[in-house]
Amino acid sequence: MRPTIVLLSPLGSHQRIVARLRQAGTYSEGEIFDRLDRGECSFGVDASGDVLDEFDEEELGEIRHKLGEFQAITLEYVEVSCIRDLLGEVIQGLSGLVDTNYGELIEYGEVLARFQREPLWDWRFAIGE
Repeated sequence: MRPTIVLLSPLGSHQRIVARLRQAGTYSEGEIFDRLDRGECSFGVDASGDVLDEFDEEELGEIRHKLGEFQAITLEYVEVSCIRDLLGEVIQGLSGLVDTNYGELIEYGEVLARFQREPLWDWRFAIGE
């Protein structure tokens, strides 16, 4: 399985991200994951929100506290450099949280700022390694 992140967004931002993803490259619908091809990069996209079944009630409560009502999009990726470029395009100017699947929930603005400060930042590796 390829690595994934989850984009957690208030309803208005969610709809804008879905639209931006569909315009970010060659987009085709699939049975489980839709596919987005963008240059040398390929992504799986699941905007069904089914991933929220994997969150416990405490996590969902924390997210609701920060965002209000929200939706989720799961993105599969191969390279962090690919997902970095895609996120720079699709979450710019919007509110929400990135669940890195490595124990962090990071606000969209902070993710973009971190990529700018540390172009090689990869959330899959713990700080201090």
